[in-house]
Amino acid sequence: MITRTQICAEARSWTGTRWQHQASLKGVACDCAGFVRGVNRELTGQDVSFPVDYPATWHFFKTDPRMLETCQQYMDPIPLEAIQPGDVLLFKFPLAKVDHHMGIYLGQGRFIHAEMEARMVHESPLDTTWKSRLSHAFRFRGLEE
Repeated sequence: MITRTQICAEARSWTGTRWQHQASLKGVACDCAGFVRGVNRELTGQDVSFPVDYPATWHFFKTDPRMLETCQQYMDPIPLEAIQPGDVLLFKFPLAKVDHHMGIYLGQGRFIHAEMEARMVHESPLDTTWKSRLSHAFRFRGLEE
């Protein structure tokens, strides 16, 4: 069993890890999916199988919802209004055809993610802009409530 506190602490321990497409190694490099995979791996010992044959811009020209389907396979969906610290957030940006960004909610209106534009894992406010992109939320399985 894992706790919300453990999830948030592990996520924060990735802060400053540089962004690199398709990577998933704390302190070295990761992308947004690799970050969430890595947090899960560190806490559970299980690595989530995620298709790594995706270009960085796949969400602009592909319609297969890989990120959403992978989350549905390994986590439990929750309503957006029910998010709590440690839950996984999925985002769909304007012009994108599918969900293509993810992070972990920390509470108090903040989340942590590996952001290409910031070139690293960092915390961001879940402000109006990010909320407008929020599309799905998931809870890690084996979470102690």
